[in-house]
Amino acid sequence: MFRAILILLLPLAAAACAASREPPPDTGAVSPLARAALAEWKAWGGIVVVGWPEARPSNTAATPERFARLLEYWTAVPGGVGIARRLCGLRSAIAAASAGHAGAETQDGNGEDPATRTVVPAPGPEDMSIYAFPAWSAAFVSAIARRAGLPEGALPAADRHARYIDALLARASAVPDGAPFLPYAPEDRAPKPGDLLCADRSAAPLSHWSMRLAEVGQPRPMHCDIVVRTSPGVIEVVGGNVQDLVVLRRFPVDAAGRVLPAPPGQPPFVLVLATQDSE
Repeated sequence: MFRAILILLLPLAAAACAASREPPPDTGAVSPLARAALAEWKAWGGIVVVGWPEARPSNTAATPERFARLLEYWTAVPGGVGIARRLCGLRSAIAAASAGHAGAETQDGNGEDPATRTVVPAPGPEDMSIYAFPAWSAAFVSAIARRAGLPEGALPAADRHARYIDALLARASAVPDGAPFLPYAPEDRAPKPGDLLCADRSAAPLSHWSMRLAEVGQPRPMHCDIVVRTSPGVIEVVGGNVQDLVVLRRFPVDAAGRVLPAPPGQPPFVLVLATQDSE
């Protein structure tokens, strides 16, 4: 079943790859990672989120195109093929249940005139929130890194942000001159396109990124977005599994371009992973 569904979705995924490799015009982004993230955001409908809104965007449908892209993200990380298989099974089960329900509702079992028979319209795409678990934001970053041409050694593929963060911190500590990314505290660094802006989603967030060095390998819920554009007072980032979609978010920055602290109750920004190219 998984193989048959994947074969059907491959043309959509291939088209998605082809479209996302072309940067949108006039983006101002110079980083391959930022360009690839912007292109993928466009493919998801160009949804913009400002800050930390409570309401979800109106367009959250799990269209075939979006679902195919989600499968591609998962196949970019170790162990992700199994997750993609489970998601395909879930989607097939939902489709079968919906088809069965519609068929039962349209049957004329009481000898009614067909002209008066109740007709239930075909169900539309389900919501993307159905496929939000396991969280796929790290898989998104991994897939975009490969699409942007970054080798595995520059940004390792991982199903959790903490895993590739640990690898990047270790590389920066061992060979800072040759590390692809260098760590900074948000208050010490104005992010630039191609950098990663990371927040700590745990109940007891880190007060400084260096504290992560004492717990390398331990689970910690994180979230990183790809910085795509900066302008006076605003930074724009693209991330996956943000309100169950790929969206561009706008955060406020100070006069020096440093991201301002998140409001109370929101995951605090704890780390900027700066590309060597943006140094």
